[in-house]
Amino acid sequence: MEYIDKNFLIMGFGISGQGVYDTLRKLGANVFVYDVDSKKMSSLNIKTFRKITKKIIQDMDYIIISPTIKLTKKIQNIAKKNKTIILSELDFAYTYNKGNILAVTGSNGKTTTVSLLKDLLDTLPKNNHLLGNIGVPFSKKVLEIEKEDNVILECSSFQLMQSNVFKPHIAGILNLAPDHLDFHKSLEEYYSSKIKIFSNQNEEDYAVINFDNELCVELTKNVKSQKYYFSTKSVCKGMFVADDMIYFSDGYITYSIVKLENIRYVGEHNLSNYLCASLMAILSGVSIENIAYMLNNFRLPAHRLEFVRRLNDVDYYNDSKATNIEATLTDCRAFDKPIHLIVGGSDKGEKFNHLIDNLPNNVKCLYVYGQTQKKIYKSAKRKKDLLTIKCDKLDRALNYASLKAKKGEIVLLSPACASFDSFDNFEERGNYFKNLVNDL
Repeated sequence: MEYIDKNFLIMGFGISGQGVYDTLRKLGANVFVYDVDSKKMSSLNIKTFRKITKKIIQDMDYIIISPTIKLTKKIQNIAKKNKTIILSELDFAYTYNKGNILAVTGSNGKTTTVSLLKDLLDTLPKNNHLLGNIGVPFSKKVLEIEKEDNVILECSSFQLMQSNVFKPHIAGILNLAPDHLDFHKSLEEYYSSKIKIFSNQNEEDYAVINFDNELCVELTKNVKSQKYYFSTKSVCKGMFVADDMIYFSDGYITYSIVKLENIRYVGEHNLSNYLCASLMAILSGVSIENIAYMLNNFRLPAHRLEFVRRLNDVDYYNDSKATNIEATLTDCRAFDKPIHLIVGGSDKGEKFNHLIDNLPNNVKCLYVYGQTQKKIYKSAKRKKDLLTIKCDKLDRALNYASLKAKKGEIVLLSPACASFDSFDNFEERGNYFKNLVNDL
């Protein structure tokens, strides 16, 4: 790509757009920014737009799209006619990347997986960069990445959907379940966006696939890369669990890794995340001994089924990151004790009948709050034996739950919704909840 005297329009000035901006400025490009929020751009000493016109597009050589921006057909047609090149933020960074890319996607568990993968790769004598949807944009750091470095990327459907040249050497998919239907026009579009992580791979690359998720297996049938699997239930080529032991098989020889009793995790879904990260690490050259050691010592990131405290023999857990229905159902299945479940937040277009109909029997009481309160409550009333309590806000929900929970029971924040009705992000919501719990 050429930069000197070339015009670049960044569409969307969130974290990813700002990462693109920083890199383009270092490269000496002419940078323009579009965003509907003028406050984000008030400090920029460059030309900014709050509306896109035909003339603006015609003046640009490149358009870089931030993950949450959807281009209209009109803009695409004008750009095509004008030979203006359109790139996603992921594609833009990829064009300058020198390192070895390991990318992870899925509906749930991405951050846990890439965090463990980073720890595992840190046992190798290489520099490792943890980037992407986890917080630091790929585009912001790409000029710092050297040829022998590993780049660990957490990839969302937003990032992958509009990417066309991105090609990770090792790509993993954790699971597929309905999510982000407020953004994607259909479930099919959401799933196909996730699967795009494999679309440019060839026979020299690796695809790491959840053998226990039928949708993942079905949708990756035509992947051209070398396929390896991970499973908590079945023997497979890759990483699997059998007889309370984790194994790795290369298709010919099977190696024992570590006993389950020696690693700390809550729920089978987290064990599945561990298997995916470990398999990707082995394919990158990490030794079996180092895999075993790191699994023994890894701790889950904050806000992912995080134990907060025990008070009056009641355990409090924070999974603010559970922003879709399937994540919440998975959380509930991780426990065999009675659960007081706190759900609610901003609406992502999911159908809450699915949540209510599939709640395990150990959910003793449901506390609903936030923007989705009425929708969830309406669905919950169909289940006559489920006690459901409407609450104004999260603090009220916790107060009710703490009063009703008895010795040996669990209070769990697993919202099944995004946080944007009351908080800037799930981290702010999770920290708020933990502070409330610690103040009880």
